[in-house]
Amino acid sequence: MTSLPALESRHRAAFAVLSRLISCLVTEQILRAFYLPLHDPPSGITGILVVLSTHTISEDVDVFRPLRSSDIFVVVPMQNHPVLKDEKARKHGWLVGLVDPLDMLSPMLEFGSDNNGVDELDKFSRYILDNLRPPPWDVPSRGALRCVECPVALWRKFVETIFIPENLRDVIAHEIQSSLDWQTISYQNPPACPSLHAHPIEWEQSLVAGHPTHPMHRARMLNTNDTREYDWYHPKIRFVRALKNQLNILGEFSAIANELATTAAKNAGVSLDYSDDHIFVPVHELQISNISTRFKDVEILDEKVFLPAQAQSSIRTVIVPDFPGIALKLAVGVKISSSLRTISHFTADFGPRFSADIVPKLAVNPKILAVETEPSSAVYRTVDPEIAKHFTAVIREEYQPPKGENVIVCAALLESGHANVPAGISAVEHAFGLDTEEKKAVFLNSYIKLACEALIPALVKNGVAFEAHAQNVLLRFDIATKQLRGFIIRDLGGLRIHPATLCKSVGVDFRFLPGHCVATQTLEEIFPKFYHTFIHNHIQRLIRLLGFHHNGRGWEMVREHMSSMIPEEHPAWRVWMSPSSKTVNSKCLMRMRMRDSYRDMVYSPYPNMIQFRPQLPAHMG
Repeated sequence: MTSLPALESRHRAAFAVLSRLISCLVTEQILRAFYLPLHDPPSGITGILVVLSTHTISEDVDVFRPLRSSDIFVVVPMQNHPVLKDEKARKHGWLVGLVDPLDMLSPMLEFGSDNNGVDELDKFSRYILDNLRPPPWDVPSRGALRCVECPVALWRKFVETIFIPENLRDVIAHEIQSSLDWQTISYQNPPACPSLHAHPIEWEQSLVAGHPTHPMHRARMLNTNDTREYDWYHPKIRFVRALKNQLNILGEFSAIANELATTAAKNAGVSLDYSDDHIFVPVHELQISNISTRFKDVEILDEKVFLPAQAQSSIRTVIVPDFPGIALKLAVGVKISSSLRTISHFTADFGPRFSADIVPKLAVNPKILAVETEPSSAVYRTVDPEIAKHFTAVIREEYQPPKGENVIVCAALLESGHANVPAGISAVEHAFGLDTEEKKAVFLNSYIKLACEALIPALVKNGVAFEAHAQNVLLRFDIATKQLRGFIIRDLGGLRIHPATLCKSVGVDFRFLPGHCVATQTLEEIFPKFYHTFIHNHIQRLIRLLGFHHNGRGWEMVREHMSSMIPEEHPAWRVWMSPSSKTVNSKCLMRMRMRDSYRDMVYSPYPNMIQFRPQLPAHMG
């Protein structure tokens, strides 16, 4: 087969979104997919993923019928085989349980009435058709295969045959388009990979593609205005003057906020009207229009009264160079990925109290895990939480590394495609000099061991599951030796906690606001959040990037180190560590989005990757 031409930025971005969309549709079992190992495949390809259309999902997979071109949603070339659902070879191929974007290749193909593929694809298209032969397939040998080039078009094709309200279809289509647009911009102007000496904020701002599996991973949407020229990483912090009795204030928020405002006013050469009854609240500049629309009883200060800030990878959490040691988590009326990034009254109430009453008592080893506390907050006082979430601020204490140590947000290490790094080399390989398999293995083993020792004890002993995805976890290391020291966990708003276990273990009957999603009815309910964030979207990515997924070595490390932290009598052992545990509940990003759900989690069975062993499907006869 003729080698395919290099993808331009737009095509690369389309593939990034398409691969994530297909990954979610298949892994969440929204669509069924078969994997076909190929006879004498083209260089770099091991097989094809044949994703079936929605009308086939209700059929019994073990009842054979020939599948036609109308039954096929999309065909994806694969450079590695996906995770199989079971060990049973069916006539159509191997049933897929999980497929990762990293295993997919471009171009993706679909059946159509015409062929808009480029000439180089003709031979490849014929090759694909030759492998979809009767009797298991009833596909015309000269059927028209065309390139899938537009993620929005594939989304619209998918929703043609399922029930989703039309307005929600359109909203999701706009989010996918935004993700495509912003990913294109990122590929056109990729950031450089920082050095191990770089300030942590440089790493926060070095993300190339962001979330590893979310189809709307790069979406950034305002209700108005074209945001493509906005500098997301260097926002201005504006100020609003409000009566203290209009807010619920916890911790030292008033003193810190007023100090921030005083500095901003001094820089602007203006004086502020101070009063014991008032407070100056910092707000993100993008939130000013929402403040002015929804809160008529507050005073928005002149735009020249501001502080320059630097945004972390989440965009809504910023550091202010004039005030080292703290970060501001601010409501931002912007949809990032698929959620409006505001801050709930639950988070504002929970963080300061949990930081003071519980964090010091958690079963964590302070030598290897630091918890960034949220000692102060303010939220507008109203009975309507949908209003309150637009006027909320949380102050977080930032970890200050000792001399000779530095920290990097783990999400940045899992990126690739930087301007100063050869293609195909991830940031973690480049920064830590992991240029041999042995170096990679030593690094990965140390990383997994420390991560398990840092994050699992609180789950086992306290019933507290940290939201340990790579954007919430920072790696600590010795700059000179590159030796890993431990981790930092941040963002307390996404925890899952079993109150009875917590109370029994720390001796504090912590009170949750009624309806707060952090509190669970059973201990088992905290497991899916931890699995999805820590295993599925964090550790799995690192294992795959370093080349220890398909040979199973990375998962052997996971089993070894998780086994040392989870007692066999603990319920988590049966769910995660038992060899008979083939599936686990994990978060479904697309199912949630299709239900227009953000806070109400939707879980479904995923293959239990903790128990993954190498899978080598034989070629089909």
